[in-house]
Amino acid sequence: MYKFTKFETNRSVEEARVIYEQRIADALEIFEKHKDGFNYRACFICGGNDFSSLEKFHNAYDIAKCNICASESVNPTPSEAALTDYYNNGKCNIMLDQVVKSRNKKPNDFITDDRVEDVLDIIAGIDAAEINILEIGCGSGVFLSKLKYFISERFPERNVILAGIDVDANAIKSSVNKDLKLTVANAESYLKSVSKRYDIVLHFELIEHLADPFEFMTSLHRLLKTDGIMYFSTPNGDGLEMLASGYNDFRPLAHSIFPPMHLNAFSVSNIRHFAIRSGFKVVDVSTPGRLDVDMLSIFENEIDDGLKLLSDLDDDEKGVVQHLVSYLRGSSHMRCVLKKNELL
Repeated sequence: MYKFTKFETNRSVEEARVIYEQRIADALEIFEKHKDGFNYRACFICGGNDFSSLEKFHNAYDIAKCNICASESVNPTPSEAALTDYYNNGKCNIMLDQVVKSRNKKPNDFITDDRVEDVLDIIAGIDAAEINILEIGCGSGVFLSKLKYFISERFPERNVILAGIDVDANAIKSSVNKDLKLTVANAESYLKSVSKRYDIVLHFELIEHLADPFEFMTSLHRLLKTDGIMYFSTPNGDGLEMLASGYNDFRPLAHSIFPPMHLNAFSVSNIRHFAIRSGFKVVDVSTPGRLDVDMLSIFENEIDDGLKLLSDLDDDEKGVVQHLVSYLRGSSHMRCVLKKNELL
């Protein structure tokens, strides 16, 4: 039978509640400190400037819906100073970093394991004597460390060089693997400081955090070699669990709109247009998420009565529902594989 994944393989229910409460406290603190420096911006998907206002995030941050492409975003957007303050001093980020590091000690972590398998498949399809891989937003190197191990197991004869960058200096200093080359930088500054180009660029749950994701994507386009591959994941704003409860409800995992962290709501509906506009060919867009059904079964959200009946299903039945949700690209986790388009 089809299987689904229990939420507690990601983090405990208690950890989820504590992190959520701290995220809200940090978000409101950042808003009060920096709100006068917030900036209006064009739509991150289509570049338009015609918006409608949606419900504020916790009576503070303004949320806008583009009247051209219907994409949702935080607008006006926190300034660079606000985001730097949040990511370097926010208590919730320290908590989350500890949760991520704890995964490195687990023999079977479905999140990093699935990503590792996907990257190994991409490596297998590249015919080159040397393969250079860069992870943007690498944190303390948890994913790269695991990837390094499995590359040595799967491709012992291949020369695969791994590197990572992150704006969080504290995470870089606390690297889980001292053999990794990790640098404090963002994609735009890194592009200016290096001449090296990469076969594969990775980023996970990052692009939704950025004030200018279009500039970010064009920088990565220039960091890639001809026919280079970008592999990334991001929340799907049109996913089941996202639609079942809003950004002002209790969230065991952050909503696709969740400032000052998540500033842009990507979806299977808008990601293809965004990729093409940024200079990429779309290889694959899928939603291989596993948590939607279990999250809606165990957390007390104000959700549709019919969805509440999910908690009455047995594990085999929940597995079938989760498989169907993912198959129809309706899970709240999205995976994208893009190839550099030299014609743009």
